[in-house]
Amino acid sequence: MNRISIFVLLLSSGITLPAAANNLQQLERQCEQARQRLIAPLRQEAIDQCIVDRQGSRSSRDAREHCERFYQDFGNGGTTQSGGFRQRMFHEIPECLEYYEAQRNSRSR
Repeated sequence: MNRISIFVLLLSSGITLPAAANNLQQLERQCEQARQRLIAPLRQEAIDQCIVDRQGSRSSRDAREHCERFYQDFGNGGTTQSGGFRQRMFHEIPECLEYYEAQRNSRSR
């Protein structure tokens, strides 16, 4: 399907390119906000435990700074030190599934 056909299809469906892109951005934002609401207490728990574990070896301020820096990306996906893949947390919640579906649909047009 060429670009003109896609444009005509979008116009006939009532969706414009900027509107579709804005909708995807909004869905992505909703997904990330919902994920962060679920991750935040778990991240804080990990930071608190890290601080307790490091109390004897450093000052509490140094321990807090270290632990907050270490866990700043807690819950995000990525690669591990050994080169493996770590899935991000809570990617399967309804808000994210809706975003993924809309993203898939926008590619298939």
